[in-house]
Amino acid sequence: MRRWILLLALLLSAAWVQVAAADPPTPARQPIIGAWLRSGSRDPLRQLIVIVATHFKSYNEISAFSYTVERDGSLVPHDPVSDEVLIDFARANNIRVMPTVSSTWDSTHIVNIIKNPALRARHIEAIMQVVRSPQIDGIDIDYENLPPSARQAFTDFITLLAFHVHNEGKILSVTVPAKVRENDMPSVNGYADFVALGQVADYLRVMAYEYHTKNGPPAPNAPIWWVRQVVSYTTSVVPNEKVILGIHLYGYDWGGRETTALWWSDVQNVKERYGGIEQYIESDERGPVCEIALTYTMYRSPLCPPAFFDCAPFVRENHTIYYVDARYVAEAWKIVKEFRLGGLVMWRPGGEDPAIWDVFK
Repeated sequence: MRRWILLLALLLSAAWVQVAAADPPTPARQPIIGAWLRSGSRDPLRQLIVIVATHFKSYNEISAFSYTVERDGSLVPHDPVSDEVLIDFARANNIRVMPTVSSTWDSTHIVNIIKNPALRARHIEAIMQVVRSPQIDGIDIDYENLPPSARQAFTDFITLLAFHVHNEGKILSVTVPAKVRENDMPSVNGYADFVALGQVADYLRVMAYEYHTKNGPPAPNAPIWWVRQVVSYTTSVVPNEKVILGIHLYGYDWGGRETTALWWSDVQNVKERYGGIEQYIESDERGPVCEIALTYTMYRSPLCPPAFFDCAPFVRENHTIYYVDARYVAEAWKIVKEFRLGGLVMWRPGGEDPAIWDVFK
C-alpha cells in the first residue's frame, strides 16, 4: 500500500508526465540511452523524482544499484521502496529495467564465490530469484577489482548465469573496466575476457572513465581520444551492437586534504563562491580531450572545522578541478553513432549539465 501511495503522490505532483498503461515494457529503442542510479537512504525517491521523471522521454533503460553480495552468495537489497516505485514508473513509460548487482571494492568474497561450485550455484540462484520477477527485464552484473587469476572463474560464472537468464527470456549485461588492448593494465581489467563475455552476454557495458584517477596529479578523467581507443578495441573483439559505452558525469577536485568527486552542479557552486578560472581543453598532443579545467584558490585554517575562521592562521590551497559538461557528452554520443554501438550508459545523473539532454534530442 505504501508503494502505491508514493507512486500516486509522485504522479499527481508531476502532472505534466504523460503516463501510459502499465503494460509489460517493449524492447528498448536503439540505441540504448541508460544510466546507473544510486540513491541515498535519507531520500529514497530522489533518484526517481529528480533523475528519471524529469527526463523520462530521454531514457530507455535504467539500472539502480539494487543489490550487493554477501559472503555466502546471497544478495542484500538496497533502497527497496525506491526501487519499487522506480520500477512502476519505468514500466509505465516503456523504460527497460535492469537492476545492478554490484561488488564492494574488496572483491575477495566474490572470488571465493565464483571459484567454489556450491557457493556459485547458491549465488546464481539468488540472482535468478530477482531475474524471475515479471517486473524487470534483466540484470546487470558489476563485479570490480577482481584479480587476473579470477579470469576463467569469472567467465565460467557469467557463462552459466547467461544460460539461466536467457532461459527466463531475460537480458544479461556485464559491466567491465575499459581497455585499449588485451594486455592493457591486467591488474585492473585482466579478469574480464572481452571475447568470451561478448559471446554469452547480451551487452558489455564498458566503463570508459578513470583513465586518470584521483590518486594521480590533476588531469582529465577520460580524454575523448582515449575513449575512442577503448571503443575501437572493444568493437574489434565484441559485436558492435553488444557494446554499451559507459561515460562519467562527475569531476575530481585536487588540492585539498583529499581529492573529492563533484558533479557539474557542485562545480558551478565552487566557481561562483571562489571565482575560479575555467579552460576548456579541446585537445592535447594525442587528440580530442573535451574536458574542462577549473582552477581556484581557497583559504582555510588547518586546525579549525570548516565553519570556523578565527582559531588559527589561514593557509592557501590551490585547487584544480577537471569535469565534463554537455560538450563532452556530445562527443561521446558521436562515437556511439559512428561505431553503431548498442548505446550509452551514464554514471551517474543527478547533478549533470542540463544541456546534455539536448544532445540526446
